[in-house]
Amino acid sequence: MRKYVEVFTRDHLPKLRDQLLFSGLTDHEIFMFIQYAQPYYMSLNRGSTARVENKFSHMTGLVFSGTAYLYSVDYNGNSGESSGTLYAMFDYYNTLVEIMAGEDCEILFIPPESMFITEDSLASIQQKILVNMLASQRQVFLQISEHLACLSKRSIKGKFMHLLQIHCKREHSCEVDLPFSRDELANYLAVDRASLSRALGELKKAGIIEFKKSHFKLIETAEYHFD
Repeated sequence: MRKYVEVFTRDHLPKLRDQLLFSGLTDHEIFMFIQYAQPYYMSLNRGSTARVENKFSHMTGLVFSGTAYLYSVDYNGNSGESSGTLYAMFDYYNTLVEIMAGEDCEILFIPPESMFITEDSLASIQQKILVNMLASQRQVFLQISEHLACLSKRSIKGKFMHLLQIHCKREHSCEVDLPFSRDELANYLAVDRASLSRALGELKKAGIIEFKKSHFKLIETAEYHFD
């Protein structure tokens, strides 16, 4: 990993400005914080993975370009998906952490002391960042709550239909594109991919849903309202 200041250019500022962590900050304030925090930088191509070294595993991870998935790896080499935002808040010193790029991505690793230990000249900037971090945690806890609600259903059909209803209500539409490949969807619902495909086929045959790849349409809408 390299220091971000070695690769930083002004062209990066629009990407950083779009991140919740830097919401409400001007370009100058973002630049000042980057200079002070001295974060580390990682870039990954789609499908590639990288282990996070122990000395970086306590830092705040920010994916500011593309998509990345965070996994904790046990000592037998088994992976379990985790939340990148939770990773930003909790200490992973004793856990092997692996990042997989869902698409080409760029990631910052920000030392926590640069946010939590106040520097007089940056106090207002640090305050904004901490407020934004709390806001990001609210989003994560909502996502965790939705995930647990899906996993609490006993059947694969029940898990999937609950997930589909969440996305339909969020989009106010009976047609949505789920942000998962089949493998990712099976992992999210903690089910076997073949069993998931069979359940989706049965739902389609029953006239409850239609789908093509990751695009799904809910047919049985009588009991669902999207107002």
